[in-house]
Amino acid sequence: MGKKVAVVTGAANGIGQASALKFAREGYAVAMIDISPALSRTEEMVTEMGGEFLSCVGDVQDETAMENFINTVIEVYGRIDVLNNNAGIVVVKPLEDTKFEEFERVAKVNIGGTFVLTKLVLPMMKQQKEGAIVNLGSISGHVGQTEHAIYGATKGAVIAFTRAVAWEVADYNIRVNSVSPGSVDTPMLRSDIQLEATRTGLPFEDVKKVREAEQAFKRWAEPSEIAEAIYFLASDGASFITGSDLLVDCGWAAK
Repeated sequence: MGKKVAVVTGAANGIGQASALKFAREGYAVAMIDISPALSRTEEMVTEMGGEFLSCVGDVQDETAMENFINTVIEVYGRIDVLNNNAGIVVVKPLEDTKFEEFERVAKVNIGGTFVLTKLVLPMMKQQKEGAIVNLGSISGHVGQTEHAIYGATKGAVIAFTRAVAWEVADYNIRVNSVSPGSVDTPMLRSDIQLEATRTGLPFEDVKKVREAEQAFKRWAEPSEIAEAIYFLASDGASFITGSDLLVDCGWAAK
């Protein structure tokens, strides 16, 4: 068998980038997807560590583009061992101020993109009779968060989707799990905090401290800490785990 292959979406920054780098560091060829041209920076980082990759600047909800890329991955490597669905977006605002178009956009990326990529890799994984899929949930899928109704709903959907697909593909030795982080120091979270700071008139750092206090250790996670959990669920070390959601929330949901 040749090099193992991991498909990672949302790989331009944050958790997706950290996950792509983790898989590359562990010897996987990484097929990276992101809508942002900043994906080139992740390519450079993988190259610097001597890793191997294919990349696609594209939208995960574009089924045709994703199908073309997955077909290319299969043509080049002949297999797909891991799918890590990280791509996601957020709208932070009161529900009554949220437009239906905003709801649609968040839903199409967060659950739609997860659906599209999962659908596309399953035939190869079924043929192999093995594979691991790790989706990105969120603490927002477990607890209520003000002005995160749409985001939380889509992440709850990702967790439910994960459980259903796990049972659907169990006979093929394909494991399907999700990871639900708490607050992670990513561009998305920093954008959220800046919006809150602007709205409340408070300094960014003051709002950040309040949000850090929601974690038991009074700090945000580094993306690499979430990537470790994702890698574990994709690895043979999690061979008896499927249909599960792993909370990496520093105790938030336990409070």
